Amino acid sequence: MKYLFFLLFTLNTLIASIIITPNSDKVRHFDIGYFYDDTRNISMEEIQNKEFITENSQFTHGFKKGDIWFKLKIKNESFNENFVVTLSEPYYSYVVLYQNRGGFWIEDKNGIDVTLQNRSLLYHTPAFNVKITKNSTKTLYIKLHSKLTTSGEIKIYTKSYFNLMSSHYTDFLYMFYFGIIFTISMFNLFLYLRLKERVYLFYSTYTFFYTLWVSAYSGHILYLSDGNFYYKFLMVTPMFIMFLILFSSEFLNVKKILPKLYKPLNIFAYTFGALALLIVVSFEPWFEVMNILASVLFLVLLGTAFLIHNKVDNKAHNKDIKYYILAITVYMLSVSLMSAMVNGWIENNDINRYSFLFASLFEIIIFTLLLTNRFYKINQELLLIKEKSEISLKQEVEKQTQDIAKMLNEKEVLLKELFHRVKNNFHLIIGILWIESNKHTDKTIFTELINKIKSMSKINDYLYKAKDINSVNANDYLSDIVRLSSTLDINKNVQLSINIEDIYLSFQDALNLGIIINEILTNSIKHNQDLEKIKIKITFTKVKDIYSLEIQDNGKEFNKNNQDKGVGLALINDFSKKLNNSTHQFLLNNGTLFSLKFEKNTHIN
Repeated sequence: MKYLFFLLFTLNTLIASIIITPNSDKVRHFDIGYFYDDTRNISMEEIQNKEFITENSQFTHGFKKGDIWFKLKIKNESFNENFVVTLSEPYYSYVVLYQNRGGFWIEDKNGIDVTLQNRSLLYHTPAFNVKITKNSTKTLYIKLHSKLTTSGEIKIYTKSYFNLMSSHYTDFLYMFYFGIIFTISMFNLFLYLRLKERVYLFYSTYTFFYTLWVSAYSGHILYLSDGNFYYKFLMVTPMFIMFLILFSSEFLNVKKILPKLYKPLNIFAYTFGALALLIVVSFEPWFEVMNILASVLFLVLLGTAFLIHNKVDNKAHNKDIKYYILAITVYMLSVSLMSAMVNGWIENNDINRYSFLFASLFEIIIFTLLLTNRFYKINQELLLIKEKSEISLKQEVEKQTQDIAKMLNEKEVLLKELFHRVKNNFHLIIGILWIESNKHTDKTIFTELINKIKSMSKINDYLYKAKDINSVNANDYLSDIVRLSSTLDINKNVQLSINIEDIYLSFQDALNLGIIINEILTNSIKHNQDLEKIKIKITFTKVKDIYSLEIQDNGKEFNKNNQDKGVGLALINDFSKKLNNSTHQFLLNNGTLFSLKFEKNTHIN
């Protein structure tokens, strides 16, 4: 038994040669030697005497504080002599390749601690130039240390093949992946700007930080930043976790459905935000704390989703929750595989290493479709609300229109009744004055009063018939007033010359002008009884906002001083003052000329 154990141990420590055949452009999945140095003090001279354990070139040893050594024994049977040895992951603090040249061990250092410009090959993961002559065997040693996991894969390329773009197909897949995620992020940002709903903002920010995290995990971020910044940049890890929680909280409607869980869930999210700041200050130990908290993340999200699914009766919302659970479960399983691999619990293979990329893409596409459907539903609801609002508004407008029409009809009836009663009162007063005038020999005073009342009655009749009381046609109304006022003495021959423009006056201006014209004409006819023919010229014009009234007769000139105490001139003065910025005067020249000017009253429509 002792000899069997010794034989198995010996076989395990024997490292087979890595053979590069003539048709080999790339060699992977070969045996290498492994040795762990927990002291981190073993030199190159000492490591040659250590026993190495054989393992596969696609390795994983979890999180190690010490240095890991690999031993590669390469036999070159090809026609090439120049090769490139690469490691698949970028996150090693340092990687040192030792190769013997002329009896001396030459070291080539790479890793996060070495900027891209100072590397022997400008590449985001550690890569080294190695020369192996034809039909010879060469032994290489690789020492690496990492603050993160020590998983990865060692590959060997011919130099010519490594320089071809086709050899870096994984990088092109990453670029395609970044493009898809970035487009989705911008699309959801657009939806947020349209709807102003936080769920779209949280999701857009989550996908943005997730893209940055993948770029760090793959090493592509090293093309944009110094290696010393790499560990600070890993703060994007808790950032994308924080926004994933916030998005989930909004999407699942935790605040409304499980209000008691809403605050603790948000505190859990913002804890990752605080850890992001702490990682910027000091990578250790906060990144490890973040990893511990992240280990329960998906259990928290899945538990919340199941609780809400069991509590909500809304079929549409439950359907969305089922898709959420499906997406987050697929993603959780893939990340669990990767997490178990980087911790060294399961083997490192392409499925365990890269499945999370496809699962995350699946998750992000599912979430995007759900949010797009949510956007569609919201738009449909808004359209429905708009249609209902328009119908309701139309009905309300129709009702209000009917009420206003009814009210206007009632007011019109009342107004017409009022006008009719006023007209009857005017006629009653005129009748009384006419009866009273028959008792007197001199009827002049009664005729003057009757004409004054008829002038007021005329505006009442006009308003009774008018559609707009603030738009009285001066030509129609004043012409009637002139003709009415000129009938003071029906036996007297009065010749009228009327030139009144089609000007529209307000009710108040029309009333004032009617009384003024009546007084002027009455006085003109009254004081020129001895003339065989009384000629009176009336002109009313408007230039811009200035109205002008002129009444010229051919009668004798009167002494204004003797009439200052008369009622007629008092009425003219009083009603002229009621006109806006009015001025009036009497001019004596071959008769009497009355001139009145006033401005349009802008306070009356």
